[in-house]
Amino acid sequence: MRSPKNLYLALCLLLLAAAAPAQGRDGFPLALTDALGRRVAVDAKPARVVSLSPAVTEILFAVGAGPQVAGVTEYCNYPPEAAAKAKVGGFSGITVNVEQIALLKSDLVILSGDMHQRIIELLDRLRIKSFAVEPRNFEEVYRTIGTIGRLTGNAPGAERVVAEMRAKLAQAGERRRGRGRPAVFWELSGDPLMSAGGNNFINEAITLAGGRNIFEDMAAQWPVVSQEQVMLRQPEWILAGDMAGRKIDPALYARRPGWSRIPAVRGGNVASVDPDTLYRYGPRLADAVLGISEIIFKD
Repeated sequence: MRSPKNLYLALCLLLLAAAAPAQGRDGFPLALTDALGRRVAVDAKPARVVSLSPAVTEILFAVGAGPQVAGVTEYCNYPPEAAAKAKVGGFSGITVNVEQIALLKSDLVILSGDMHQRIIELLDRLRIKSFAVEPRNFEEVYRTIGTIGRLTGNAPGAERVVAEMRAKLAQAGERRRGRGRPAVFWELSGDPLMSAGGNNFINEAITLAGGRNIFEDMAAQWPVVSQEQVMLRQPEWILAGDMAGRKIDPALYARRPGWSRIPAVRGGNVASVDPDTLYRYGPRLADAVLGISEIIFKD
């Protein structure tokens, strides 16, 4: 015989279940917690989504939500289809045009938890729903892709994208199997000389590709380093991002005082990587890992 306490708890659970709206076959309504800890309820599949991040835009198109995208930023240049979407300003909060977002009659705005808190307050006043994302590593990127898939009614597409990313990382794993970890210097900037520390996507991508970031021990995301520090750490590869896609001339590094003794410069092991694939937390992060592994383990 059940105790009165157990009967009371069972009754409460039944009442809660009855009060909760039934989820349809399309996965709606749903409520998810965003990067700022807000519980965001979405009643129906959003028809008009605005992205305030180039990475989010890439994810939206990759999972199959491209037709739902109503607006993007001026920096959302991938995939090419994003160029046809209405522009709502730049990436930073002060450049976003909230009035334009309102004119687009958006159902949902997906934005950055770090960059757009001011925008959230303005959107709240206009009763425009927003959801913040801010993944910090590859596993969080996978979860973010899954969340965006669910938010837009494209969960199967999100699962496919994550599976494809994991498959590319597995390819990189096979390439590096049985080999050592070559030391890699990532040059973010030449003047001042800046690199990647141990707490960013570049460091993780180098590690997953099978390399060892020579400044992985630095806590700063983008540390300013000296030429002497690079020489002391003897990188076997020098990688850099090049916005124009130009090849990097190893001779430029050989002209730096003392750098001709660095193994990477001596061997001509200098290469460029598309920075958009690494600086954006989108599906192309996996392409970057695979690309780096193909560079540092060239046969």
